[in-house]
Amino acid sequence: MQAAQQQFTPDLRPPRLRHSMSELGRVFLEMGWSTVLRPVLSSLPRGDGHTVMTIPGFMGADGSTASLRRFLGERGYNAVPWGLGRNAAEVRSRNLDDFLEHRAHMEDVIASRVEREFIASGRKVTLIGWSLGGLYAVALAHRLPRLVRQVITLGTPFGDPRGTALYSVMGSLYDNDVDEQALQRWVAHTYRGGPLRVPVLALFSKSDGIVGPGIARCEGDPEYVTNMAVMASHVGFPFNPLVFAIIGNHLAQPDDRWAICRSERIGPFVEVQPAG
Repeated sequence: MQAAQQQFTPDLRPPRLRHSMSELGRVFLEMGWSTVLRPVLSSLPRGDGHTVMTIPGFMGADGSTASLRRFLGERGYNAVPWGLGRNAAEVRSRNLDDFLEHRAHMEDVIASRVEREFIASGRKVTLIGWSLGGLYAVALAHRLPRLVRQVITLGTPFGDPRGTALYSVMGSLYDNDVDEQALQRWVAHTYRGGPLRVPVLALFSKSDGIVGPGIARCEGDPEYVTNMAVMASHVGFPFNPLVFAIIGNHLAQPDDRWAICRSERIGPFVEVQPAG
């Protein structure tokens, strides 16, 4: 889907206050689900050893995705961090276009690292991006189909950033009000790198306390994009055993990616939704 065809998501309602206020407490509850889901996690097919790179969210570093990489390593994948420190920690934007310039620069740097991993293994790389990291990952999927095998995003704000709980805070970075054209450029950037030719699984949560559901779905080519609502907090995505189970099945079962959704332990907590 070309960038010009992207629709600017009109639903800018931020997350419900009760979801935002309960974020941290819910993380610990979600981590406790590992006991209930242990039979599902242990029965997942083994991975094929290809490289999976994790990309942290805004102000997150590799430690935030360490549990996910450990899980992927145990399943048989070569799980690697992005290795670029804290995401966007150095941004000193005067306006949204400044932040967009930084974002484009980071995508170039990540692309170089993906290419190195591809050359080292001779195999395409899967990208898993959390929140802001998911925007990088989908943009690179459009740009680098010869290097990227597939993308999985976790709680990524694909639409107008005014639909996030952080926008009022982020707005203090800017000297001037952000205009509609700048917001359009921000949204369209994710999809502008060329036709999408690799699968994208966008996991989002209707109870996300940071990213409103109106901006949480990837609006890329529906032939390749699948949006899936899961029960998760925003902060909990890279620690959530339910999310791990979905990722593990998705990576290992290319011919039946949604088999796990039929599980009685998983099915009630997920909902596949169309893109577009």
